[in-house]
Amino acid sequence: MRVLANEALRAGPVVIAGADDPYTRRADIAALVRSAARHDAPVVTLSHSPDIVPQLPPRFGLVLAGHTHCGQIALPLIGRVATMSDHGDRYACGVIREGGRTVIVGAGLGTSLLPLRYGAPPDFWVITIGPLAPAHGLR
Repeated sequence: MRVLANEALRAGPVVIAGADDPYTRRADIAALVRSAARHDAPVVTLSHSPDIVPQLPPRFGLVLAGHTHCGQIALPLIGRVATMSDHGDRYACGVIREGGRTVIVGAGLGTSLLPLRYGAPPDFWVITIGPLAPAHGLR
């Protein structure tokens, strides 16, 4: 297994770009973009946190992220107590579509800080990547 830290490589018909962790200030978006520019194919970006999304150019059309745990604790009527994101609920959980980009943020299987989940069950995503489909094609 190869760890991609702010670098990209071609994997068949796509480029896999691995962003280092913005939460620990190790993400280098400029280096990631330069590395992906060496390859002519659609980019799938893997990131610990979705907070890098606003900094990515449009070519980075699919971002798979975690870190938020979907809030980990979501109370009835109040909602998420915290999202562990600089963007609040914008990238808190699930499928987010912005312009031509799709961001998928999973809840993950574990917890952070408190060993507790409420209203934000753990999850594990299986994603099939294929030709661009209409918005209703993603489940």
